Amino acid sequence: MLLAAILVAMVPVHAGALILLDDWYGYVTDSETGAALSGIDVTLYMYDQYDPMDPNYFDDTTTSSTGRYAFNGMDPGEHDLSVYDPNGRYREQWLNGLQYTGARIRKDVQMAPLAERVAGQSRYSTAVAVARRGFDPSGDKSWPDVEHVIIASGEDRAAADPLAAAGLCWAYDAPLFLVSSKSVPSEVAQAVNEIVAANGSTNVLIVGGPVSVPDKRFTELDAAVSGTLTEERILAVGNRFDLAAAIARRVMLIADLDPAKDTPPAALVANGADPTKFFDALALSPISAAKGCPILLVKANSIPAATAGALRDLAFTRAIVGGGPNTVNYTVYGQLQGILDGVGGHMQRWYGQSRYTTAIAIAEKAVDQEHWLNYWTIAIAAKLPDALAGGAAVGNRGGVLVLTRGDSLTPETAAFLERHDMANAYACWVLGGKLSITDAVRKKIIDALMLP
Repeated sequence: MLLAAILVAMVPVHAGALILLDDWYGYVTDSETGAALSGIDVTLYMYDQYDPMDPNYFDDTTTSSTGRYAFNGMDPGEHDLSVYDPNGRYREQWLNGLQYTGARIRKDVQMAPLAERVAGQSRYSTAVAVARRGFDPSGDKSWPDVEHVIIASGEDRAAADPLAAAGLCWAYDAPLFLVSSKSVPSEVAQAVNEIVAANGSTNVLIVGGPVSVPDKRFTELDAAVSGTLTEERILAVGNRFDLAAAIARRVMLIADLDPAKDTPPAALVANGADPTKFFDALALSPISAAKGCPILLVKANSIPAATAGALRDLAFTRAIVGGGPNTVNYTVYGQLQGILDGVGGHMQRWYGQSRYTTAIAIAEKAVDQEHWLNYWTIAIAAKLPDALAGGAAVGNRGGVLVLTRGDSLTPETAAFLERHDMANAYACWVLGGKLSITDAVRKKIIDALMLP
C-alpha cells in the first residue's frame, strides 16, 4: 500500500553532496519557460480506487522550491497522478495508467499556464505553432489523418487571400500554413515533412495567385520534403472576391460528395476590401473551420459579381454578416437579402461597436445560439497574421476566437472571459509573441480566467 507519509532516503555520494533516493519522484515545471513550480499539489492514486477517505489508496505531497516531488513505500501496480496548482494559474494535469514495477521511477510533469502562449519567432513560425495545437494536439509530430495542407501568403499585401481559407481547412481536415513570396520558411517545410512522414503522400492546396504564392514556392517545398507532394492551386487568376467564391464552391462540392461532411446551409459574409475590417472575417473563421460554412467577401457598399453568383448558385438559405453598418452598409445588406429571397432565405447581422465586441458577439452567438462552437478552447489575438492561422486551428477544435489590444486587455474581452467562466475551458491560447500580446496582458488574461 502507499504510505500517507513521505519518507525520504538520502545516501551520501561524496563529501558535501547528497542524492535523494525515492521510489517515485519527478519535477514539475512551466511548459513554456521550463521554470520550476513550487507549491504544486501532487497526488498519487492506486489505479481505479479513488477513495479520498482511505489513505491506503492515495498519497499526496507538495513540490519543493526546485519543483521536486517524491513518494516512497509504494507497492507495484498501476497508478494515476494528479498535479494541481492551488493558486489556479496552471491547468491541472492528469497522468493515467502509470506502471510502478518496484524499480525507481522518475516522472516529470509540465504544466500549461491557464493562458498558454502559442507563438514562434515570426508570423510564419507562429502559424505553424498554432496549426500544431489544432491538428497535432499530442505534440508527437503524428498529425493524425492530415493528408492535405493549405498554403497561403503571410505578407501584408496579400492578407486578404487567406481570409476565406478556413472553409478549406474544414473540407480537407487540413492545417493552414503561411509562406512569403520569396521563400518557404524552414518551420513550414519541417511541419510538412512531418505530415508526409506520418501520413504519406500529401496534397498542397495553394490559396492565392502566383504573385502571392509563386510556383517556385511549391518547388522549394517539394525539394525540402522526403516524400510525395502534389499541388493544386484553387484559383490562378482573379481577385480576392473571386478567390473566396471559388473556395466556397469547392467547400460545398466536398460537402456534397462526402456524406460525413454535414454543413449548415449558411454563408458567412464579411468585408474583404478594407484591411481594417479583416478581423470580422477572422472572427467568423472558426465557424467556417468547424462547420464548413463558407466565408464570402463583399465591399462596404457593393457586392462583387463573384460573391453574388456564389450566393445564388450554392442556394444558401441563410447568410450571416459579420460586422456593423460601417463595415457592410444597409444597402449591401438589403441586396444580400434580395438574393436570398429567391430561395426563401433570410439574413442576420452579428456585430458590436468595435472589432473586439464584434468578435465577442460572433463567438457568443455561435456557441449559445447556434451551438456550432464551444468555449472549451478559446484563442485570443491582437495582430492580423496571428489571427489568420488561429481562427482555422481553434475552429478545428470547435473553439472561438476573440480579440484584444496587444498592450492592454480590452475590457469587453476581460468581461467575456469572466462571464463564461473560462477557467473551466480546456485551453486558452494567447496567439503570438510578446510583440503581439505583452506578458502584462497575458497576466491580465489569466486573472480574468480565474474570476468566478
